[in-house]
Amino acid sequence: MAEEGKNKLLDSPLYAFVEKGWVNWSQEIVSVQAGAEDFMLYLVWALDSIKEQSDGINSGLWGQVYNGLRNRFIESQFRSEKADIDYLTNLVCAAAMACFGLALTGSPDNQEIYSELVNGFEDHWKDVNKLKHSLEIDSCGQDLKAWVTDYLAGDFFYTYNDVIDWNNDYMAARVIRMSKDIEKVDMLRVIMALYELGAFEAVSGKLTKAKVFKAFGDMLGENFDNFNNNLAAGSVTRPESIDIFERLQTSFEKYESSKDNKLRKQGRPTRRVEPE
Repeated sequence: MAEEGKNKLLDSPLYAFVEKGWVNWSQEIVSVQAGAEDFMLYLVWALDSIKEQSDGINSGLWGQVYNGLRNRFIESQFRSEKADIDYLTNLVCAAAMACFGLALTGSPDNQEIYSELVNGFEDHWKDVNKLKHSLEIDSCGQDLKAWVTDYLAGDFFYTYNDVIDWNNDYMAARVIRMSKDIEKVDMLRVIMALYELGAFEAVSGKLTKAKVFKAFGDMLGENFDNFNNNLAAGSVTRPESIDIFERLQTSFEKYESSKDNKLRKQGRPTRRVEPE
């Protein structure tokens, strides 16, 4: 699916726009190791962040892009000069604003978001706007406008809006670990509940609880070998504290509400039926 998504982007008017511009844009970069496909990923990631309306994005897009690029280059062990990261950040923001600007016609909500983004750039807007007007985006015609408008209006995201990672040709692939905000025994309870629900099946051989907990342990970098003892101890010592499933329901309700609020703001039907 990741490879299919990448290929769709490479065939899109967005990549045609990036490929055409990258010939000139890249001449300003000395120390950053990036190509046209990398830049397309950064651009789509920025558009996804705007589209998702993630927390603080309208007032802090420049900082989020800068930190995302810097972290990516550090993880990839690239030696990158700050001036080059500044320029690439301005370029990503300029391209994102130019593309987003194509979807303003007939959309008061997008117009409001655009204004908030401009104000959020503060002192960076001068450089971003100068680059934006040099991108020759109008020369890309109606195909790019139609693509951007349709993509921003849809529910599909090519990247996770909080991470840039396109390593080994897999978009948005990343290693995860268990957060310190959740107790280990609560994670074990969730896994066990999913097992009892029949959520898993074995790729080969017989499905066992041990297989399931080992798979989750390997994914999260945890040792779940003693899951039975840990679950038993948690139930005996603090049975009244088992509230993880209520918290899951509350968290999912929060997620659904945020999606409906976004759709409502866009004047689109909500995912759930509104009460009369």
